[in-house]
Amino acid sequence: MTRAITFTQAQVRRAVKAAESAGLRVRSVTVNPDGSITVDSGDNQPPAVDSREATVAASWDDYA
Repeated sequence: MTRAITFTQAQVRRAVKAAESAGLRVRSVTVNPDGSITVDSGDNQPPAVDSREATVAASWDDYA
């Protein structure tokens, strides 16, 4: 027989609050079959590089 997943709204609320206090923007929350809670922030992509600041130096002498 299968057993019902036991989790509370307070557990989900704590997980979301922890992610938000870490500076993440929560996009979705998933409760997995084993009872664990997964918070998706969508921040898995590397940060974008501002092309205005990403100038390439021609030689070591350009680093003053």
